[in-house]
Amino acid sequence: MIPAWLKARLDMMFGVDLRSLALFRVLLGSVLFVDLCVRASDLTTFYTDVGVMPRDWLLAVNGLWRISLHSANGETWFVGLLFAVEMLAALCVAIGWRTRSALIVAFVLNASLLNRNPMVLLGGDILLTCLLFWAIFLPVAARHSLDAALSRTPPPASHHHRSWASAGVLLQVMSVYFFSAVLKSGADWHNGTAVDYALAIDGYATPLGQWLKTFPALTTALTHYVFWLELIGPILVFVPIFSRITRFAVMAMLMVMHIGFIFCLELGPFPYISLTSLTTLAGGWIWDFLGDWRARRNTRRGPQPLRIFYDRDCGFCLKSVLILKQFLLLGRAEIAPAQDNPRAKKLLEDNYSWVIIDHDDRAHLKWPAFVLLLKRSPLFALLGWLLSGQWAVAPGNAVYDFVGRHRGGFGSLSGALLPHHDRPFETGVIAQSLAAVTLVTLLVWNCFTVRFFVQETIYFQLTKVLRSVRLDQYWDMFAPFPSREDGWFVIAAELKDGRELDLLHPERSGVSYEKPEYVSREWKNIRWHKYLERVWSIEFTNSREHYGRYLCRRWNSQHSGDQRLDTFRIFYMLEMSRPPGETPKVEKRLLWRHGCFVVPGPERAK
Repeated sequence: MIPAWLKARLDMMFGVDLRSLALFRVLLGSVLFVDLCVRASDLTTFYTDVGVMPRDWLLAVNGLWRISLHSANGETWFVGLLFAVEMLAALCVAIGWRTRSALIVAFVLNASLLNRNPMVLLGGDILLTCLLFWAIFLPVAARHSLDAALSRTPPPASHHHRSWASAGVLLQVMSVYFFSAVLKSGADWHNGTAVDYALAIDGYATPLGQWLKTFPALTTALTHYVFWLELIGPILVFVPIFSRITRFAVMAMLMVMHIGFIFCLELGPFPYISLTSLTTLAGGWIWDFLGDWRARRNTRRGPQPLRIFYDRDCGFCLKSVLILKQFLLLGRAEIAPAQDNPRAKKLLEDNYSWVIIDHDDRAHLKWPAFVLLLKRSPLFALLGWLLSGQWAVAPGNAVYDFVGRHRGGFGSLSGALLPHHDRPFETGVIAQSLAAVTLVTLLVWNCFTVRFFVQETIYFQLTKVLRSVRLDQYWDMFAPFPSREDGWFVIAAELKDGRELDLLHPERSGVSYEKPEYVSREWKNIRWHKYLERVWSIEFTNSREHYGRYLCRRWNSQHSGDQRLDTFRIFYMLEMSRPPGETPKVEKRLLWRHGCFVVPGPERAK
């Protein structure tokens, strides 16, 4: 038995609130879905054999330990099918339908996707995969989910949850910041110039970020703010003294930091994934406060809570009101068969409608009843007011009547897709034991990355296992210091008719090597930026030929005759960042020469 005083400390340090986990689940599924939609715009380019990373080149880059289901077939239809399955899993996670199964599918496919093309990986990708992993072991569907609405066994009564998995997800979230701060060992982070150098990377800086550079005192203060917050914040989160205020303060300050990243730097999904992860820190007292405020507000409307009456003979009707109560956050609403209330029974029989009686004892039917629920919801009140006009009643009632006339069909469909279930919300001993082992393993791994431990054999063995499922982590954002290398690409091409153009900007006349006004807008999206950044790097020199072949295929599939692409040269306009006040110099580097109608040979750089 754990002593009461120790249990209380552990609850404060490693406990999470089920309502916070519900918010975390919704955001996790939503961020994953949006990220997949953005990736899908380059599905053929980045993840098939006719793109920039054919599978034979992938095997040479990845080795044998980065397993990918996406590499089982190199055609677009196959990869598109896996994308569709993962998107569906992401939506299921967001709404909380068969949540644990959906999380397992999403985790496996997301890890596989990351292993399919390492040249487009971002820091947030690994964090997203780790969050999906930890969510599998947590009761993320115990509140505000389809699973909770349709469960025959009630979800956990207490909002508080502590387990190995809750400790794991909290330590995972804080590891990103703590180990990142440890890796920030460069002088820039101690003399206050790191943020200035980060904003000097034009490939990432937004217009607002470039403007912020004109305030050196502010960038110096922000440098120290970021470093010390990342170093000290994670420690304060787990100190069981004044834990409520310190945890909330750390969460708020980290969220402010990421919001600043969104406005000042083009970092793709990373800040949004990080904001999602930080919701796990939201204490139950926040939800209790909001709940008490709502209760006081509802009490002013009348002494009675909302009462929702449905037709007892309609299983689909019961499911509908249970789901609405969950997703509209109508916790105090009472649900009962209309046949048990004489007033509601007569209204149901006379109007063939569900009945909702409000706080003032007024009855509402059909569409106006649905609008009333929206107006009472803390999330959808604005939508309720927008739909409350007289203009919406007739079409709304028409929709309600259509559903009512076909409720047998809807009932059969809901019976197949949304059956009542007895699935547990919390995982058992075996699952929590796996979570405990993973927690210790990842902590050891992170300690290896910052050289707290030095044992090459253990590190090598861990690398093989963790990289296969993409739980390997190295939180080196702008560490040990922001890169000094910056620049932009120019691809000087010649068509069969002799016309010259820049392949990256074929709409322009001729080829220009001048610096764009906003370099961060030169890329279609952040993954294209990351891919070309790695094309420039020495580590991925061999990728240049595959990029060249892709450019030839893409252009010549859309042009014919003398408009076909003949040859081109890939230049990188290297601009090294200088200390504040000094003018950077630009150096023109030739990376690759390519002939579309030349037999492939050895590297053709200068």
